[in-house]
Amino acid sequence: MQAWMRRGTAVAAAALVVCSAAAGLAGSSEPAPSVVPVASGTDRLPVPTDDSPVSRAGNRDARPNVVLVMTDDMRADDLRAMPLTRRLIADRGLDFTDATSPHPLCCPARAELVTGQYAQNNGVQHNAGPFGGFQALDPTHEISSWFSRAGYRTGFVGKFLNGYTAEDVRPSGWTHWDPLVAGVYDYLDFALADDDESPAKYRNSYVTDVIAERTNDTVRRFARHDEPFLLFSWHLAPHYRLDDGRPVPPPSAPRDADKFADAVPPSFDDPSFNERTVLDQPRPFRNRRDADPQVVVREHRARLRALQSVDRAVASLVDTLRETGELERTVIVFTSDNGYSLGEHRFLGKNVLTDPVLQVPLLVRGPGIAPGSSSDLSVTLVDLPATFAAISGATPGWTVDGASVVPTLRGLDQPFRDTTLVQTGDDGGDGWAYRGVRTDRYLYGVNGADAFLYDDELDPHQLVNRIDDPAYAAVRAALEERRGQLITCRGWACNQTFGALPEPG
Repeated sequence: MQAWMRRGTAVAAAALVVCSAAAGLAGSSEPAPSVVPVASGTDRLPVPTDDSPVSRAGNRDARPNVVLVMTDDMRADDLRAMPLTRRLIADRGLDFTDATSPHPLCCPARAELVTGQYAQNNGVQHNAGPFGGFQALDPTHEISSWFSRAGYRTGFVGKFLNGYTAEDVRPSGWTHWDPLVAGVYDYLDFALADDDESPAKYRNSYVTDVIAERTNDTVRRFARHDEPFLLFSWHLAPHYRLDDGRPVPPPSAPRDADKFADAVPPSFDDPSFNERTVLDQPRPFRNRRDADPQVVVREHRARLRALQSVDRAVASLVDTLRETGELERTVIVFTSDNGYSLGEHRFLGKNVLTDPVLQVPLLVRGPGIAPGSSSDLSVTLVDLPATFAAISGATPGWTVDGASVVPTLRGLDQPFRDTTLVQTGDDGGDGWAYRGVRTDRYLYGVNGADAFLYDDELDPHQLVNRIDDPAYAAVRAALEERRGQLITCRGWACNQTFGALPEPG
């Protein structure tokens, strides 16, 4: 019997159940979600007994560590340029091939990851404005507190929510707190909080290398103790650099400066790149000039160069976990806060609802996860906090909107929602822009009188907006009904199975 199964503590027993939606929350009056009706025994990951070089003499808490490595604005297809990450995480674990960031903008996506909730419940709808930035987040409503109460050490290194500075309050649950607090988008001149001591300042240092070094130092520090740990290592790359407030392509580490000189943006092979007909498209794509191919090429190559340091950071993290005896008891997750458009629909950037922006890489390696496996489950960033809680034995302190995907990590078939809320924010008005839903066939969104409906089965490049097509009237009505329920959803209601949609015609 595995060591984790022999532990009889109430924490382990309570925490190894499905943590999707409101299930298992003390005092919750909401019904358990039907989306993941899985027995508690399936929502577990095994942890090997301690045969590592760093022996704990039987005293080591048997629950696994959880490490989340995240990039900023990385497309799913950028993984092709990260061979170390593919070899060490994807080839040794599971690749979610249809993972999305359902609110694809830096701050809202990060808020989802530290609350387990959509923006209508955590309050962070945009990067700035009255409904955006760190100021829109309740710092006591942040998942590190779940894990500290469950006996985990907790660490954060790197880019936190937009607008966070050394003067802002420290979220309540982090054992080690080391976010960027100055020069966040500079890459070369910046400062990290250093546990609220005098900020650690760097000049002419490369931010990815510094985050990697400080992440590895945190692993070594935590490995000296018997408690398991939760560690978030959030990189800046490949986000553009802000040069006196002006966005410019990200700089690379000097050793990567000459790489990818001939790289061609994948968007050049997409029929939506500088598409000719955009009058039927939603407002963000109408009346736009063509994306300049030279600008797109320059940005694409710079982004790939910036990711090379992240690739090495992942490798150094794996090495550090191995050296400290923690690798075989650690779940490593690699993802991005959102994708990025490189000229699809003439658009460069994010905060729009199209596949290049919604889709993100999501790789998971750890005990009990089959090497080289994959899943097309429509998992999102909102599901990760519920998953981490299920893995670790932490009890969520509030109703979460995501669903644990531990059964899928274990290679089991898992009932799951058939419709996912997707949305974007604004820095004015009521803080909302497009809000819609995504299914295995359709992407649908509405912003006031402006709306779109893509049939991805017939139109995988999302060239034709079928919102006014009479053949799709019944489809639109059904999707609108689902949208109406999900834009106000909370907990289990965000994970419903609605059933089959009507066929167009």
